[in-house]
Amino acid sequence: MISIIIPVHNEQGTIREILQAVRKEFADVPHEIIVVDDCSTDHTKYYSMRELGIQYIRLPKNLGKGAAVRTGFAHAHGTYVAIQDGDLEYRPQALQMLYGYADNNKVLYGRRSRNAGYLFNRLGNIFISSACNILYGSKLFDIYTCYKIIPKNILEKIELTADGFEIEAEITARLLNNKIKIQEIDIPYAPRTFAEGKKIRFKDALIGIWTLIKNRFNI
Repeated sequence: MISIIIPVHNEQGTIREILQAVRKEFADVPHEIIVVDDCSTDHTKYYSMRELGIQYIRLPKNLGKGAAVRTGFAHAHGTYVAIQDGDLEYRPQALQMLYGYADNNKVLYGRRSRNAGYLFNRLGNIFISSACNILYGSKLFDIYTCYKIIPKNILEKIELTADGFEIEAEITARLLNNKIKIQEIDIPYAPRTFAEGKKIRFKDALIGIWTLIKNRFNI
């Protein structure tokens, strides 16, 4: 079984479409869907709760994507655990394709093209992935991808504490520190604009770099 964690914050415009798409793509696969609402102030809860067969968890206050992801991980029961954003940047068809490569001995990352999206975001991803490779001796292309499929037995070996977007850096750092193999597989990606709700900013990249440094040198 695969547990699909969907961290959301003010995603009323897309959450129902995402939930329906996930259910369709994984209809023939044992799965559970866990929506973790980071204290949305719109109608995300209403649209989420209208979809049957999901587990909905609402955080008591806005804590960040990392806190939502960690909460979902703690409630997951699947052999594999995956992350699906609540917007339409990542299509569940790609997650289902990625799941076809699932293996208990490695973690799967969905690798995005660097030809789409804001130039700043593309450069930021190059910078933070390069910093990771320098610090850890890895050869990863896209450590800030949302699509990560982690075997539950591996997830239980890594301790996560990040609350914000730096959860992506922390997951990668902890996996590399534990000598866990990460396999990257190309996926389609359609980045949204800031006007459409894109949330990650320059400061998040700096926090991500610091997270990599802290975990590399046990600061």
